Amino acid sequence: MTITKSTLSQALLLGVAALGLSACQSPSNTVKPPPSSGNSNTIPTSPTTSLPAKPIASWSKPAINSSQTDAVYRQEWVKSPTKTTCPILALPKNSNAHISGHSARRANFSGGWGVAYDLPSERSAYGVANAGVLQAGDQVYDGWAYHIVYQDGSTVGYGHEGGDPSAKWLAYLVIPQNRCFYNVWSAQGQFHLEQMLSELRQVNP
Repeated sequence: MTITKSTLSQALLLGVAALGLSACQSPSNTVKPPPSSGNSNTIPTSPTTSLPAKPIASWSKPAINSSQTDAVYRQEWVKSPTKTTCPILALPKNSNAHISGHSARRANFSGGWGVAYDLPSERSAYGVANAGVLQAGDQVYDGWAYHIVYQDGSTVGYGHEGGDPSAKWLAYLVIPQNRCFYNVWSAQGQFHLEQMLSELRQVNP
């Protein structure tokens, strides 16, 4: 067979075209997209976050005996008109909130009862009182800077008394039982008041 110059030129052109087509094709190791889930409208879900657990109220723990706190608590409670409806809440004798040199005494609290702790150089340095209020609700001031809601349903609002930065710290405490209303106060500062709240116990009279 005789190969003419024309035939050779055509063969060369076909070879160049084949090489150009091969170069345009995707390489065999191209990364493929992940398979579709079948639902193009799927929206990614945000990670779930859990709310912090509510604290356990110290007064919801088993009650202590009256001998484990100062006798003045029971003495004042027994004279109170709320003695059949509101329990004694008291600082135990071994409470870490007590300050060296303290002495407990009766505090005047109309309609309820109160116990104040004096220091050698400071009268009514801290204390606890039942305000003589049942079914406490909207009539109890709630504009405090700090609030706590406990697992048993008790609530506490606290801050500087009257919003005065130079005043003592005062807490309004309402417990679920008949929604009895208590005052807890400290002239020793925020940390001391919070320590008192963490150590208050219900007392078996």
